[in-house]
Order: sequence, then structure tokens, then C-alpha cells
Amino acid sequence: MDCAELRRLINRYIDGELGYVETADFRRHVAFCPDCSLELRELSDVRGALARWGQTELAPAPGFADRVMDTVAGEPLPGAPPSLGEVFGEALDELDRILGKVPLPGGRSIPVKNVIGWSLAVYAGFVYGRRRARDERAGY
Repeated sequence: MDCAELRRLINRYIDGELGYVETADFRRHVAFCPDCSLELRELSDVRGALARWGQTELAPAPGFADRVMDTVAGEPLPGAPPSLGEVFGEALDELDRILGKVPLPGGRSIPVKNVIGWSLAVYAGFVYGRRRARDERAGY
């Protein structure tokens, strides 16, 4: 038996599927070939570890079940109405789809709703500043 034939039969040998003659030839080759002997040992170790793996009892980390239950409790029930944030987000997404984007230099773009929002924020700041100045002049 040569090394190539041994590699072809190695899994069948480990599984006990070889006949008496093939088993004797296999063992004779492994006895004098250190490379094939090492390969047999390593493959047997891997297959043994895989066989034991299914029998290993795994325990979850402490508090795992509590964290899962807390997360589930925070999720909305099926069929529950969407939250205000979800409704608002969907409305803004629809607004993006309808209004489109404003092209910027360099090939970038920003949603029109952002331009509108920034404009409103600037206007609100301007109105607040004028009112505050008026109130200071009036002595409030």
C-alpha cells in the first residue's frame, strides 16, 4: 500500500469499514510511514472531538435568559400599532421619496427635507433672537 491509497482509505479505516486484508495492509503501512501515522492520529483526534462535541452540555452565560426576556418584553406585540417614532420615520422616508435630493458640489447630495429642516431651524433662531432683543429693550 502506498501513501495515496492510504489517504483514500483512511476514513473507512477509522469507521471500521475495511476488510481483514485491507486493514492488515493499512496497519503495516502506518507502522513504517511517519507521515501517514501522523495523519491517522490527527484525523482520529479531530473525528473523536467532533463525536464528543454533540455530547457536550453547554450552559448559557449567567443572566442570559433574563436578558432575552427583557429584550422580548421591550418589543411591540404582533399587530400592535407602530410607535410615533416609526410613523414619523416612515413619513420622512416618504417625504424623501417625493421631494428628492439637492445636488451638491463634488457629486454629493442631501435630502430636500434636510434643507427644509435646517431652514426652519435658522428661521426659528432668528425669530427667537428678535423676540429676545425686543424683550430686553422693553426691560423684561
